[in-house]
Amino acid sequence: MPQTVAELLEAARQLPSEERDWLVNSLQEDEFTKWQKEAGEPEPGYDEWFRASVEEAIADTSPGIPHEEAMQRFHDAIQKARRLKNTA
Repeated sequence: MPQTVAELLEAARQLPSEERDWLVNSLQEDEFTKWQKEAGEPEPGYDEWFRASVEEAIADTSPGIPHEEAMQRFHDAIQKARRLKNTA
């Protein structure tokens, strides 16, 4: 069994190409990719809904909300949710 990183890398280099590719892909897999596999495919119509929402947002001409105000709104909503949770 390899003991050092160099020995481990050398052992990986000796793997057949399919196994080496699997190893590389497994090592590169991030948490989001793992979550995607667990969550599965999106509901039917999700892609259309998402694209329509993006188009609607792009076409929206209403004034933007400053970052600080948006963050305050999120903070307030989170605090409200916490209070509601604690009273339930």
